[in-house]
Amino acid sequence: MLSGTKLVRGLVTAVALVTVTACSDSGAPSQSGSQGPALPVSLNDVMVAMVNKATDPAWTSVWNNPQSDRDWRELEHLAFQVQVGGGLMQVAGTGPMDAEWVADPEWQRLAAQLEQDGIRAVNAVRSRNIELMQRAGGQLIETCESCHQRFADDLPQLDQMTEAPAVSL
Repeated sequence: MLSGTKLVRGLVTAVALVTVTACSDSGAPSQSGSQGPALPVSLNDVMVAMVNKATDPAWTSVWNNPQSDRDWRELEHLAFQVQVGGGLMQVAGTGPMDAEWVADPEWQRLAAQLEQDGIRAVNAVRSRNIELMQRAGGQLIETCESCHQRFADDLPQLDQMTEAPAVSL
């Protein structure tokens, strides 16, 4: 019988593989104009729905002080979500810039780094080591901000998100 952790890992891997494989059109050009598998959504959708959701500031507050086994399991699930999101960010989707982004070696490097950041976060959570978790979170922020500076300079950075928005009257 599989342990809970191995079962979750297996399910996450299976879902990612099914998603990418199911979206393949057997070599015909995808909506993004590239050959091979394509996501049925844009990379921006993956970023917002998977990665942003998992790295939301609320996660950071829980991340720093998990109190129960349930908290630890939730953190592990969120870390897996970052890992899978990084893997999916290496495959073009339906967005207007997706094919161009995934063709860029720097995009591929940063997406692979995001995937590794997720793996590092999973391992930190499993060890229940707060210091390793904080380091993994810091590396994740660095990866995200590097990507946003290069590919989406108009998106807010973490320091901009921590300040109250200006209100115009």
